[in-house]
Amino acid sequence: MSLRTTGGGAIPADAAAQTQRRPGRPRSEQVEDAILDAVIALLSQSVTYDLLSMEMIAAKAGVGKAAIYRRWANKEELVITTLQRAFHSTPRKAPTGAGVREQLIDLLLQMRSNVLETHEGTAFAVLLQTLAGNPQLMFRYQETVIEPRREQYREVLRAAIANGELRPDLNVERATVMLTSTILFVCKLFPAFEVTEDYCVGLVDDMLRGARP
Repeated sequence: MSLRTTGGGAIPADAAAQTQRRPGRPRSEQVEDAILDAVIALLSQSVTYDLLSMEMIAAKAGVGKAAIYRRWANKEELVITTLQRAFHSTPRKAPTGAGVREQLIDLLLQMRSNVLETHEGTAFAVLLQTLAGNPQLMFRYQETVIEPRREQYREVLRAAIANGELRPDLNVERATVMLTSTILFVCKLFPAFEVTEDYCVGLVDDMLRGARP
């Protein structure tokens, strides 16, 4: 692994690149970013959750273990924080003037991009194996990553019901699961299936046919 010398000593080149991409950020934030980037990088390289260690993460990030433990009490907390950042790194803004259809399509396209086009999607695939046999981690993942993402869909659907775009008796929870679970399922369990933008649009339109007044 190549190293690059900085004012704080030698750090891996990939961690240095992460720092360079965020000019002007406080050193503490740069260190945190390097640690979270290291977790994603290791999981994306098929390091399993069970094998993932604080030593490996520290070496990948170019920091001492103490820098990690000052921020996270254990591996579970660190991995959950990494997943939170991966899927909720920027506040979502609805498309200007968008109705329920446009907003749902926008949400699905963001989810598709996260799963298929980023390292986070690869890391998630590795974690799927761990989550099935780790109830505590599964609960935390559901609580801190899945539920906030689904709540975005619920908010759009509730607002559309309130303004008359959708039927007042629409089951919001069922409609949310129909959209999010379908995209996740086809993206991760059918890698040969091409999940295009048109597929996302069609999925929303199919759901809305039964949801409009």
